[in-house]
Amino acid sequence: MATKRPGSVDDLNFDALRELFKPHIESFDYMIDAGLETMFQHIKPVCRQAKISYTGKFTAKVCFQYNDGRNEAAPSIYENISFGHFPIMLKSKLCNLKDKTPQGLVSFKEEASEMGGYFILNGLERFIRPIIMPKRNYPMSTVRSSFSDRREGYTDKAVVIRCVRADQTSLTVKLYYLRNGSARLGFWVQGREYMLPVGILLKALIDTTDREIYVNLTSNYNEKYEKGKGVVGTHLVGERAKIILDEVRNLSLFTRLQCLQYIGEHFQPIMRELRNESHYIVADAVLNDYILVHLGNNFDKFNLLIFMLQKLFSLIDHTSVPDNPDSLQNQEILLPGHLITIYLKYQAVMV
Repeated sequence: MATKRPGSVDDLNFDALRELFKPHIESFDYMIDAGLETMFQHIKPVCRQAKISYTGKFTAKVCFQYNDGRNEAAPSIYENISFGHFPIMLKSKLCNLKDKTPQGLVSFKEEASEMGGYFILNGLERFIRPIIMPKRNYPMSTVRSSFSDRREGYTDKAVVIRCVRADQTSLTVKLYYLRNGSARLGFWVQGREYMLPVGILLKALIDTTDREIYVNLTSNYNEKYEKGKGVVGTHLVGERAKIILDEVRNLSLFTRLQCLQYIGEHFQPIMRELRNESHYIVADAVLNDYILVHLGNNFDKFNLLIFMLQKLFSLIDHTSVPDNPDSLQNQEILLPGHLITIYLKYQAVMV
């Protein structure tokens, strides 16, 4: 039978020593269980007096996939990325003052009439000034001397449309009128404006024929009502439609695939990320990302382009007057939340 040796562990009694360290351990447990929450409840919201910013932590859950996730064998990697701290607008959904009554606002040391709509940065109240912008998704006929300086043969007349996507980013497209009766569509790619014959774009958007394009362009003209009240089309519309279609035929482009090939061939060197793709994929990217981006399908883009041509021709024939860009009905306001969304998207793309 085994006997305990003198000085063995079983003979040691640490109860008194444990009591000595117990308050230290219990205090840390209190911090974890209740201390942190209680601490934040007793911190007074005094960003202004403390000259600090009213912000929140800005994080995003990012998914990394290979080939857009079409390869099921390739794993998807998720990672939470911190983008630092982001200002919170007063009275917004993330603000502690949201839905507070006047009495509640006073208890938070705010004015009873506090309306919000601004930020607190380094203790100072900052307000983002709304920006006046051209009316979205509306073609405006414009006369401007700078248009004629684009290239040889351009006039001072164009139809301009500011296309706005769902994320509030926008792209401006201009339909220029040429002295020979044709038109060019100007759009921006990577900070530079490029021009394309409008006939090529019409045939590249959908499978159509020259006759269908001609009928659509001349649908606003009828000899019987040529001088009627409110008529905007003239007999010159048909002549201009023929010029537009002849330009495409002179380039030996007769089908939609040939027009897509032409666009892709000219824009592949510009779009570096698509240099290894076919010309058709490059052309689709141009049509989707830079041409009338507020519309989701090519049929709508085709119809809008036809309407823009008709409006341009009516401006040339003086059957309609230029739109006034200074008129309130042709303007809109770019609000702070939309401006910040645009800025964040631009920064994300640049990364």
